[in-house]
Amino acid sequence: MLGVLRIRDYRLVAMSQLLSSLGDWLLLVAAPFFVLRLTGSTLATGAALAAETVPALLIGPVAGVFADRWDRRRTMVTTDLLRAGAVALMLVVHRPGQVWLIYVALVAEASFSQFFAPARKALIPALVGRGAQLGAANSFAALVSGTVQLVGGPIGGALYVAVGFAPVVAVDAASYLASAILIITVSHRPASAEPRRASATPLRRFAGELRAGVAHVRSTPALPTLFTVAAVFFVGNAALTALLVPYIGTVLHAAAGTLGLLFAALGVGYLAGAPLSRSVAARFTTRTITIGSLATLGAVFAATFNTHDISWDLALFTLIGPPAVCFLVTVDTFLARSTPDHLLGRASSAYGMVQAAATLIGMLAGAALGQQIGIRTTMNLAATAVAASAATAFLIPRGNSPDSINTNEPAPEPSAPHTGTDGHSERRL
Repeated sequence: MLGVLRIRDYRLVAMSQLLSSLGDWLLLVAAPFFVLRLTGSTLATGAALAAETVPALLIGPVAGVFADRWDRRRTMVTTDLLRAGAVALMLVVHRPGQVWLIYVALVAEASFSQFFAPARKALIPALVGRGAQLGAANSFAALVSGTVQLVGGPIGGALYVAVGFAPVVAVDAASYLASAILIITVSHRPASAEPRRASATPLRRFAGELRAGVAHVRSTPALPTLFTVAAVFFVGNAALTALLVPYIGTVLHAAAGTLGLLFAALGVGYLAGAPLSRSVAARFTTRTITIGSLATLGAVFAATFNTHDISWDLALFTLIGPPAVCFLVTVDTFLARSTPDHLLGRASSAYGMVQAAATLIGMLAGAALGQQIGIRTTMNLAATAVAASAATAFLIPRGNSPDSINTNEPAPEPSAPHTGTDGHSERRL
């Protein structure tokens, strides 16, 4: 898995992911606490968390079209700079009447991220190829996410307590600037763009490109089923997430610090799951991995939230990470291998929109049902939904997996840029 870091351009992109993700996690902890301190309102605090969900639903499909149309490297650099500016807006907030600026900043940051994320996902196959190195790159991305999740939350909380909100905001903005600098140094350049139809209006051209992305997702064998499986999983997972704090307070009767410990345990599981996902991908098909990982997750969730003991929950939270990483990496790799480069931004955005919509539905349903029928019953229903996603995965057709597509494609040389057929470096993240 670590061998993929020999590819210079991918190494730069991975470093940018580490820096910007770490900054995000610092702010993820600090911003809600800062809003709560200014307003004393739990509703206002919840709005700070929800502010980043809406852009994925409204902007995601649009962003995917432009991620495929624009130079992906330039898109990432531009959005990093814009995200740094959006985050810096929070530095002027000092009074309760200015809290709305935090919401504006969070929505703007999330909106720009909708352009960054598909550009990044679409760039990775161009940097590492679509064979074994693609799975290694996705596994390493999961390793980075696990590391950030393990240390980001505790560091963010500690920084907020030690130095206040403004320095945390400054660190997050600086992480975006550092990410932009790293991506600027990437040597990869796009191949020649598709010729544009002069007769088409901008709106008709956009609609046509959007339809092409939808048509690809709908017509690719197994991809619609995999999206459905993922949607069911994210609904159940989000419902559990929405009830995690009430579960800690009313079921475990534990302090708020327990949440940080559980997230740290989850991060340990993600770290263990990254190399495991690489090994599993080399031995089993997408269908088998999806069924097995989701069935395991359903069982672990059921055990975790029926134990009602902090020590056992900490141990069980570490077991959530490996099957979760295996599933998420498998979907990302399947999507990249089954999608041509010129459609990958749109396909990635479609997946992101499915994830955002399912997450929003799951959180709302979890919160509402937890109030009506109880936290424990709702969490068991959510765990059942995750198990149902494993059952749905049996509908993935056999023999239509792109697991072997392009696996003979050579990866880029570690020390040289991967160039297109026209002599220019290909587009990248």
